Parts: sequence; C-alpha cells; structure tokens
Amino acid sequence: MGPTHQALIELQQIDDEISKAQLHAGAFEERFREVEAPLRTLENEVDALRARVEDLRQQILKLETGAQNKRERQHAYEQRIERTKSRMEEAAARAEIDLIRRATEADVAEARDVGQDMTRAELRLSDLEKQVEKLRAEVQPKRDELQQESDAAASELAQLQERRADRVAGIDRQALTLYERVRGRRERRALAPMTAEGACGNCFNILPLQEQAEVRRGDGLRRCEACGVILYTQE
Repeated sequence: MGPTHQALIELQQIDDEISKAQLHAGAFEERFREVEAPLRTLENEVDALRARVEDLRQQILKLETGAQNKRERQHAYEQRIERTKSRMEEAAARAEIDLIRRATEADVAEARDVGQDMTRAELRLSDLEKQVEKLRAEVQPKRDELQQESDAAASELAQLQERRADRVAGIDRQALTLYERVRGRRERRALAPMTAEGACGNCFNILPLQEQAEVRRGDGLRRCEACGVILYTQE
C-alpha cells in the first residue's frame, strides 16, 4: 500500500468521524425543541388568551361607545318633544326614544356580559402567566445543560474539520478529486481493502488476476469495476 492510499484511508477515517459528529451536532435542534415544547405550548396559549382579552376589551369599548351614541340620540329626541306642537310628531319621537332606549339597554347588557367574560379571561391569563414563569425556571437549567453539550459537539466538529483541512493539504490533487467523486454526497465508502482471495472488500466481487496484481503493487489508484471503490491491500 502506497503513501497515497494511506493518506486517503486516514482521510476517510476523519470523514467518517465528521459524519458522526455532524449527526450528533444536528440532533441538538430536535432535543432543544423537545425540552422547550411544553413551555412553547403554554406560551402560545398565553399569547392566544392575551389576544382574546384584547378582543373582548375592544368589544366592550365598541358597545359602550354605541350605548353613548344612542343616549345622545335619545336626548336629541327628548329635546325635540319639548319643541314639538304636533301630537303625531310627539308620538313618533316617543316611539323612537323607546326603540333607542331598548337598544341602549341591550348594548349595556351585552357589555356587562362581555365584561364578565373578560374578567374570567384575565384571571385565567394571570394564572397561565404564573405557570409560564414557573416552567421557564424549570426549563432553563435543562436548556443550559443542553447548550453546553451542543457547544461541545460543535467544537468537536470544528476540530475534525480542521484536521481534515490539514490532511487534505498533503494529498495529491488528482487522488483527492477521485476520492471525493467516489465518496460523493451520500458519504459512501470511498476505499476498501482487497481480501486475500482477491475480492473487493466492499462488494466482494472477485477481481481479475491482473487487477489483483496491480492493486497489490500499489503504484496507482485502482477501482473495483463492480462498485467503484478504490482498492488497497492490507499490510
């Protein structure tokens, strides 16, 4: 086995470690979500309830404004009655006043009901906000611990990538290009040993005798015709 084979084998070992480190580091995002899921659910409930309280508040304001406008209209009709000299006009005005009074009472009653709903919602909101603070205090230590693990995993990955860069710097460009092409994005095995029986150590296809001899000489990079991996002999 020549020095190029040895360099590529070492590179493959580093790449395998990098793949594992990337999987390990990538798993933390899901772990963070799992830790924070109960808190996020409760926070979403709080946000929805806050929006509900604000909506109820706006409803009350609208009803109170409507009631006030109706009172002003009623007052205008009452003044008109004082000035009218026609019984027909007075009767019409009183009928209108009666309608306005009932509409005002309906607005006031609805505003009272909505106000009760808002009071219940505000009490529930206060309780949920306390639960959020309690749960946040419970989650934070777990999140801090997980963050430390995540930082350590990221640091390990960075060190491996630095090792890879150093290893790559000393490898022949053509050999490196072939290695990268064989390994590909799927991170398949790029090198495999040839067995003592002359078979590919990856797919176990028996190589022709001439190719076996070329692999044993180690004076170039020979690939398995069946699976495409770069073959080498084990010392």
